Amino acid sequence: MRTKWLESLEYGGVFGTHGTPYRPIFRQPEKNFINLIQKKKTKTMPPIAQTLHAAKWQAIETYLADRRPLNYFRHHTVAVENALCAWWAELFSEHEELSLLAIGGFGRKELYPHSDLDLAIAAPHELTDAQHQKITQFIQILWDNQLAPAIKSGSLKQLAESAKHDLTADTAFLETRFLAGSLKTAQNFQILLHNQRDTAQFIEGKLLEMSQRHAKQPAFALEPNIKNGVGGLRDIHTMMWLAKVQNLRADFNHLQKNQVINHIESGMLRSSYRTLAKLRIELHLAAGRAEDRLIFDLQNTVAANLGYGNQAQQAIEQLMRQFYRAAKNISQLNQIIIPMLRERIYVNYPRMTHELDEHYYHINHQIAIKNLHLFEEQPEHIFGIVQKLQANNDVHTIAPKTLRAWWTAVQKLDSDFYANPIHRAQFLSFFQMGTGLSATMRLLNLYGVLAKYLPAWDKIVGLLQHDLFHVYPVDDHILMVLRNVRRLAIESHSHELPFASSLMQGFEKKYVLYLAALFHDIAKGRNGDHAKLGVADALAFATDHRLPENDGELLAWLVEHHLLFSIVAQKQDIHDPEVVQKFCQTVDSTEKLTALYLLTVADMRGTNPKIWNTWKAQLLETLFQAALKYLSGEHANRQTLAWHRKQQAFDLLKQNHDEKRIRQLWQALGDAYFVYYDETEISWQLPELIDDFEQSCVRMKTQADRLHVLVYMRNRERLFTRICRLISQHGLDILAAKALITAHDFILDEFILQLPEQFNGNDMARIQNHLLFQLQEFIQGKRDVSHHAQAPSRRARYQPIAPHIQLTPDTERAEWYSLEITAINRPALLADITEVFAQHKVRLYHAKIATLADRVEDVFLLHCPYLDNTNKELAFQTDLLKVLG
Repeated sequence: MRTKWLESLEYGGVFGTHGTPYRPIFRQPEKNFINLIQKKKTKTMPPIAQTLHAAKWQAIETYLADRRPLNYFRHHTVAVENALCAWWAELFSEHEELSLLAIGGFGRKELYPHSDLDLAIAAPHELTDAQHQKITQFIQILWDNQLAPAIKSGSLKQLAESAKHDLTADTAFLETRFLAGSLKTAQNFQILLHNQRDTAQFIEGKLLEMSQRHAKQPAFALEPNIKNGVGGLRDIHTMMWLAKVQNLRADFNHLQKNQVINHIESGMLRSSYRTLAKLRIELHLAAGRAEDRLIFDLQNTVAANLGYGNQAQQAIEQLMRQFYRAAKNISQLNQIIIPMLRERIYVNYPRMTHELDEHYYHINHQIAIKNLHLFEEQPEHIFGIVQKLQANNDVHTIAPKTLRAWWTAVQKLDSDFYANPIHRAQFLSFFQMGTGLSATMRLLNLYGVLAKYLPAWDKIVGLLQHDLFHVYPVDDHILMVLRNVRRLAIESHSHELPFASSLMQGFEKKYVLYLAALFHDIAKGRNGDHAKLGVADALAFATDHRLPENDGELLAWLVEHHLLFSIVAQKQDIHDPEVVQKFCQTVDSTEKLTALYLLTVADMRGTNPKIWNTWKAQLLETLFQAALKYLSGEHANRQTLAWHRKQQAFDLLKQNHDEKRIRQLWQALGDAYFVYYDETEISWQLPELIDDFEQSCVRMKTQADRLHVLVYMRNRERLFTRICRLISQHGLDILAAKALITAHDFILDEFILQLPEQFNGNDMARIQNHLLFQLQEFIQGKRDVSHHAQAPSRRARYQPIAPHIQLTPDTERAEWYSLEITAINRPALLADITEVFAQHKVRLYHAKIATLADRVEDVFLLHCPYLDNTNKELAFQTDLLKVLG
């Protein structure tokens, strides 16, 4: 009697084939295929290749007509199989002991348009030179026909040995399917693999592999990997491998018959698999290559090909939502099916079990219920089991059968569940307790509980953000922010952000901050100001959950003003007392200041890994300290602040210089210098300048991951523009810039630069030396700077935003203006903007640069006597839009 695992040698059906192996068109592949191609000989292509080419295109045309991925796999696989068998018959007729095997994706008949062709050539004994030569010819034929072969060849012993030490190879061999040659050799190979494979070790290895994959992509990204990402095809493959290694058929219906999954789960898996398989086929066809990431470049093409939406953005949103739903379904089922398959192996192992109470028991770090109908009979246990999971450090997960029962009950929830005071108290307790909060909210989001409990949440699940700096859908971004706030409260993470952590750990109303993180972006996608719209949601929640009045007001205030701190810190001069004073008119207490600072830190860190850096951290902390002083009663104005700065500088310089020299420097720089540069900048710049302030110079210093550059030289046209252009040629990002023209007509410009992400810290010294050399040549008139057009990033090209310009006159000083620009980021953008300034005789005094990944939000302080003329202002803005567009 043949065993199940030996039967699988002849069956490698694609998941969801209703338990019936696909039967090839030809009963005798080699003979029938050769007979067929005799009728289709051409002069331009060998017969086998001609028929293969035609069959592959026919498979694609059929797919494009019906968009059914499983049909495509069948047709494509048969086309390739028949060609392989024909070539094998031509080359290996004298080597009957060899066996040609399909393995990996080809073995399970899941062959995408540009997938590698996974094959094995097995021999009873070590390969001879003649056999090696034939295999080389065979591989060359496959490459010549663009089949991208990935072939493992050798004796049975050699192949089995490779599987013993390589989990990837062992997994590929698990999918082995006989194609041609010796069936006996193929069967012996399967027997050898089966006898040596440690099933438990294989399962643990695949679970570790999956965990490592997920760690690389902890949330659903905007450019998801269809194959290897969280909830991707590889997660389904892992389920099937865990089944197959236990002699179960890798088929959804078969798993249902064996009670591993139920009817609903089988349907969800089949539907999700088909969705992802279709998207991966579409990606390969659109890219013309093997491409598994749904990258920005291809999203619009794939969406259009699938007939989504009338507009590009709408079509992309529909496409991505379909992907997120499928990936979420797989992630949900993963936590039920994987443990159940794993338990089958460990069923005979000792189990550590003890009772928790009348409803629950604890089994091997899992929590389980005694009555699987408990959640439907007593709905308070839907949150109750999560409370126990959150409170018990020894419990890591919910047991799979309990999780299945819990999820089934969740899907039946309605508005009455939210209205129940018991459930409201339970939900609020998650935030009041704090421990395990991030994992708790991710669990509730994954299984749709948050969307059931908070109707507003359902509208943001999988919602894309087309702003060029958020890299997560809205719901995942919120959960990242919540995670960041929670980490600030945990002492073991204090080393990450010591100052913010110390504030958080001393903050009394932590649960209000957690709730603010949950609600701060909940109103996105409603065609309005999400910060103001979210206030109504926050207030309703506070009332329904009986928050103390002060706590509810603080929650609503944080939601309404959650962008204020970052806007002021990144767009305004936070060293200006008037800016700080205006900020504190809104943030009118130290409690609000601390809470808003902590929420802002968490929000910025949860937006995009590229955005957060030590410079941003310093900006926020500087504003916090300035506001704290103001709220503590230490008030100042621009004049008194400038006087204090001048006095501090005098005390610093008089240690090594006489008073006359210092006064001469003061006269050369002018009073404006002490208004625009702060104490830290002054204490670095003036000691560098005082000895010879009549001569040009360049100075640099490094601080953390930043490079500070000071350029001091006699004023000429377009100097700032040309310096910016030279900096951009070194691939450096300008984080901030100040431009001052001194009383004796020198420029005194300071730039704060950062290495782009493709560089590392070791490159800093090399780039610094090279930049210093070129800047010194520039100030000496020995180097000119040319203009090279540079393109924006891929995301900016395929998901652009409309540039925005706002020019505002200063109400207190005539001919002075504030210019705010929002646009797509690209190299040399600042240089191009200031080129327009020069063309229109607009003088730049200060630039506040806020680079948010692929988006910039810059603020410039300008002086120009001509912009009060309507025509000249219109021409100025028109030219700016040209360089921004």
